[in-house]
Order: sequence, then C-alpha cells, then structure tokens
Amino acid sequence: MAFQILARTILELGAELISSDGIALYELIKNAIDADSEKVAIDVQIKCVRSVFDTLIGAIEDAEADAAKLRERFEKAVQLPKLLVIDAQAVGEMRATIAELDTPQAIMDALWRWYDENNYVRVVDTGKGMSLEDLQQVYLTIGTRSRQQSKEALVPGQRAPLGEKGVGRLSTMRLGDLLTVETSKAGETHLNVLDIDWSVFSHASDAKLHEVSVDPIIGAAKQDPNRSGTTVVMRRLKADWTLEKVTAIANQEFAKLVDPFDEGVANNLIQVSYGKDRVYIDEIDTRILDLAHGRCEAKYEIVDGRPRLSGSATYNLRDKRRTFDLNVSELLSVVKLSGPEALVSLGPFTMQMWWFNRRLLHAVGSLTRKDITNEVGKWSGGLMLFRDGYRVNPYGGGSDDWLELDKRAFASKGFKLNRQQVLGRVKISWQNRALTDQTNREGLTETREKQALVKLLQHVLLTEFKGFLDREDKAARIQEQTTLENIEEKIEASETDIKRQLQQIERILPPENKPLIANALALLRGLTGYLNEVKALSEEVANDRAQLVHLAGIGLMVEFVMHELSRTAAATLSTLRDIDRTALQRSTASAITVLTDQLVTIEKRVANLDPISASRRQVKENFDVVEVLRDIVGGRAGQLARHRIEVTGSFQSSGPWKMKAVKGMFIQIVENLLSNSFYWMKQQEKLEEGYRQVLTIEVDASERFVSITDNGPGVAPEMASEIFQAFVTRRPAGEGHGLGLYISRELAAYHGWTLDIERASTVREGRYNTFVLDMG
Repeated sequence: MAFQILARTILELGAELISSDGIALYELIKNAIDADSEKVAIDVQIKCVRSVFDTLIGAIEDAEADAAKLRERFEKAVQLPKLLVIDAQAVGEMRATIAELDTPQAIMDALWRWYDENNYVRVVDTGKGMSLEDLQQVYLTIGTRSRQQSKEALVPGQRAPLGEKGVGRLSTMRLGDLLTVETSKAGETHLNVLDIDWSVFSHASDAKLHEVSVDPIIGAAKQDPNRSGTTVVMRRLKADWTLEKVTAIANQEFAKLVDPFDEGVANNLIQVSYGKDRVYIDEIDTRILDLAHGRCEAKYEIVDGRPRLSGSATYNLRDKRRTFDLNVSELLSVVKLSGPEALVSLGPFTMQMWWFNRRLLHAVGSLTRKDITNEVGKWSGGLMLFRDGYRVNPYGGGSDDWLELDKRAFASKGFKLNRQQVLGRVKISWQNRALTDQTNREGLTETREKQALVKLLQHVLLTEFKGFLDREDKAARIQEQTTLENIEEKIEASETDIKRQLQQIERILPPENKPLIANALALLRGLTGYLNEVKALSEEVANDRAQLVHLAGIGLMVEFVMHELSRTAAATLSTLRDIDRTALQRSTASAITVLTDQLVTIEKRVANLDPISASRRQVKENFDVVEVLRDIVGGRAGQLARHRIEVTGSFQSSGPWKMKAVKGMFIQIVENLLSNSFYWMKQQEKLEEGYRQVLTIEVDASERFVSITDNGPGVAPEMASEIFQAFVTRRPAGEGHGLGLYISRELAAYHGWTLDIERASTVREGRYNTFVLDMG
C-alpha cells in the first residue's frame, strides 16, 4: 500500500529525475553491474514507433463507429502519407489481429496489445538476481538506502555499488508505462515476477489505489535452477526508438559509460541490438594518444592526513617535460579555503589529459589527418569523470564545461586550451564519499569538496600545464623576431592601466601631503613617456635584419618593466590606503623613500633597454645596507601590524654596512622576497591553530650576504630552481605573474651578486624556507 501511494506522487518525478532515455538505460545497466553481472544485453525491438502508432490510433478511433466501421477506417488510415512508413508485415499483423473482433473496444484493445507485444526495450543480466522478498522489500521501496549502507561498510579491495539513492528503477517509468521484471537467485526453482502498469498511478487514471495490485508473484519454473539473473522489459514505450537513436545512445552514452581508455571494456560489458542488428559501441583508437601534442598527469592523495597534489606536464611539440608537487599550504592557496578540512574529506583522485593542437594534426602511418581529427573530435570535450571505472554524467561531454575551459578560452585571445582540444579522465572511487551524485544523476552535488576538486583540476590544467606550454612557447618566441606591433600592444595596454592607478593615487592623497610624493608621481608619468622612446628605437631597427634578435630582447624587457611599473603603482596605492589618515605625515617618510627609490630604478632600467646605442649607465651610490633594510621594513609597518607579522633578525641590531651599488635594485630584490613571504605565511596561517607569522632577516657584513627566512610552507626541493624562471608561479591564476624572483635574480646578476634559495631545511623538514642574497 505504501508503494501504491508513493507511486502516484513520484510517477512524474521519476520522468523528471531521469533526464534522458540514455541516462535511463545507463541506470539499468548500473543496476545489473551492482548485481555482479559480467554482461548486460540491451535488446530494442520496434515494429512501429510510438508517434506513428499514436497517429494510427487517432485516425481510426471513433466512439460512434461499430467494429466494421473501425476496420474500414483502419484500411484507409494505413494509406495515409504519414502512416506509409509502417512496415507492410506490421500492417498485416495488425489487420489479422482485429479481423474477427466484433466490438470497437475489443479492436482498440487488440491494437494496443499488438503494440505492447512487438515494441519493447529489454535489459537482461546474469547477475545474482532477486528473491520474491527482494522484489517486495527493496525493488518496490523507493529511495531505499540499501546500496548506500553497503557502500559505507566497504573496506579496501571490495567493489563499490554504483547506485546510491535507490532511484534507478525510476528509469523504467521514463521508458514505458508497462514494466515486467523476471528475476531469480541461484538455487531457486521458479522465476519471481513483477508486473506494473505505471499508467494506473497517473492523475489521468480513475483506478483507486487500494484496488491496484503491485505484488510480485511466483512465476514459471526455471529450466536451470542454478542460473540467476534479471530481465527487465519496458513496454508501452513513450518515445520513438529508431536504429539511429539506439546507435547514438550507444556511441554517445555507452561508449563513455565505462572508462574508454581501458581498451575494449564497453563492448565486452554491454551488448546492444536493434531488431536483428547488432549495434557496436565505439571504442577509442588508442593510437591517437601517442600523437598528442601535450600530456598532463596528476595524482591527489592524502598522506598522513595531509593532502598532496603531484604530477607532470609534457609538451611533446617542443620535447619538454616538467614535474610539480604541491603541499597543503599551496593547495589552500589554489582552492581559496580557510582550512584543510574539505581538502582532506575530498579524498584521493588521479587525472590524465591529452592535448591536441588541431591546426597541427597531420597524417601518421595508416591514419589520415581526417581520421585523427574525427577521432579527437569524438572523444574530446574536456575531462570525463569516472567513479570506480564508471562515468559520472555529464562531465566531459556534450555542452558541459564543468572546468570552464571554454569560458576562459573565449574570454582570452589566443587561449590554447579549450574543450575541443582536450580529452582525458579523472578517476575517483567510493572512497570519495563527499562527492555524491545528484538525484537526477546529472553531475555531483555542489559541496565544498566538489568545488575543491574543480579548482584543483583547473590549477593543474591552466597553471601547471597551460602555464608550462606558455613559458616554453614564449622562450621559443624570444629567439625569433618580435614585431613592432607586439611591442606597441604591450606598451599601450600597460599605459592605460598605469594611468588609471595614478588617478586613484591622486584622489586618495590629502592636499597637504601631495608634495611629499610629487617626485614619485612625476617619475611614474615620465616612465610612460620614456617607453615611447623604446618604441621609436624599435622603429629604427625594425628594418635591419641584423638587429632582430636585439629587438626580440627589447620586447621581452618591455613586458618585464611594465609589470614592475604596474606593481609599483599598485604598491603605492596599497601603502597610501594602509596609512592612518590622522598620522599621515608621521607615517609616510620611510614608505615614500622606498617607493621613490624603486621608481628611480625602474626609470634607469628602462633606459638600459637600448642594447644598440650608447645606453645610460646605472648610477651606483654608497648606501648603508642595514639602514635600507630597516627603511623597507618600516615602510611596511601598517601591513605588518595588520597581519600580525613578527620581524626578527640581526638587521635590527647590526652596525653600518656600506655598499656601493644601485640602491633601488637592492630594494626591489628585498621587496619581492618579502611579498612572497607574506603571501605564503598567510596560507600557512589557515592550517595551524595559534600560528604566528615570523620573518627573519639576517645580515653578515663580513661574509657580505643578506638572508630572508619565513616560517611559511616553504618550497619543494624539486621547485628550487624552477621558481626563478620567468612566469613560474604557485599562486592562483590572476594573482601572480611569476616574474618577481626572475627579475630579482636578474637585478642581482647585474651587480655580480647571486640570489638563490638555501638548499637546506631551515624551518620545515623537506622544504626550503630561506633565500640568500650573496653580495660578495
């Protein structure tokens, strides 16, 4: 009785939850797999599609006509243009069925009986089957947690059930009004049978619920009592089933139902037929994977309760490869969470991705360019998600863009990573309990863990992989000519941004304090004008082929300098906003001194972009290293107080240390190191309760070095060299350009100094936390 009451309520809900016929069959296949069936047979038998049959019924139905009149109307109807598609044999069978009937109702009933007997979808498995009690207690109980409970009791090594919420049987509602289930367990002598007419539970039915029987019964005797399995037959089909439709479902749904990168699994598991025709499921031609222009692999694991993401990116087109390894602090920076709980509860996963530059595809061996293009097109669409080897829809197919690859591609000119270029998989398992399927089986429920999964995968694809490709392409380009137009575009784009920042600075300053940084503002404005001189210089050499290499260097240096210029303007804004307005005049002296020195250095750096004519020399001056370090720290007093950062070290008590060098360059190096430390200590603060951010600055005048140590997460040993390369960053997309350490090392090299990371664990075991500027 409980099922009868529920059935009417959820009849329409079932059709809505199961959003397509393909998903409906997918759910029935999963039921068979959960029953330990090694094969699933799907048999579609159609003699007349539903829409054509409905047209026939509508053409002959007449409440006023007698049996003879209905047969006459039948003969006229089958000659209608819309009904000529009915096979002659089917017409003959229907004609014979109604030939001897003497009432209109008997004729209509007989036609529907013929339709139900000759048009059905049947799913057969050889699994463990169900007993009569199972049919009553499990199959007829909507929303049962039987599978969820068995999943919660799993131990490593056991196969997890694919179902979670016990609503897969609603698939039968979507496919047809009439359901027959024949099932038995090994050792039973008879079949257990359940027949349901879902239509009697609809609002259109006059039947009273207590009059409707849905009780399973003992059926026919089994030929072999030792055999087990389940046959599910859906009749009174609601949709048109054609060979084209079944083929499309096989190749779009079933081909990706099981992991296609495990060769041959789909056709070994699922056998599909339409009438007498076998419908084969597409399988990926794994030869194309070897033709990919790039590949990326990642592994996410929980080690001693702490998450870790490692992997590799390979750029086959340029024969380059790199590895990456992110610890929990770096992962928190990626996912932008306040703590690691969701990262831990997310659970382990792996990812494999192959990337194709479609413009560069070409014939290889027996594969033509068209063959390869078609195969890539068939399987691309982004990363598919598989749980225990079976797909979680709709990720990686159709119009789904769950990792926003296309969204970013369309928003970024020249973006080389979109869904049509990517094919691959993400593998999760029953252990990822926080990643739960939505009730309609269309994706994962929106949880913190699901959001973390998306952000981690985006980081791997966009930062670790695409960022790597961009750097390698840029390195290749700077060996080629850089056009005048490219340089102009960089200058113009940067000028617009810097002018906007200058206007903001002027609005913030009170009138009485504007003279204090007037020199800094003048320098900022002057730099944009000086860059036009670089453009003029490039025009002079553009026609001289011997100077193209130099021109390429100019283009890259313009980009570096404009980055520093923009960063300095932003730092000026930040500093001004941090200053207490009531004590502005007392607080700005050291901050403005530092900022002005940086601006002077940038102006001189721009002047030295001219590698052809006599360039202006960097003016070195005598200054006290310790005093400058104190000025830098003093200039960040507001930030240090706001974030409760403790600064210690011998620089606070050391005596004078005179140095002749470009003071502004020294300041830039230290500022970049401090900025990195502050960012990563902030990430570490999210992990440790009671954590205190501590920065240590040591100076040694006799050994002529400055070291900066923070107690943040540190740098992985395998990244110790890579972090000094241009455009390498561990920060999220849009929050770092990856130029700070590169430029700092360049500035150090200008003086004959070295900037490196101490290859020893000074704070955290297995990580490097100390940068050393050797000025000897």
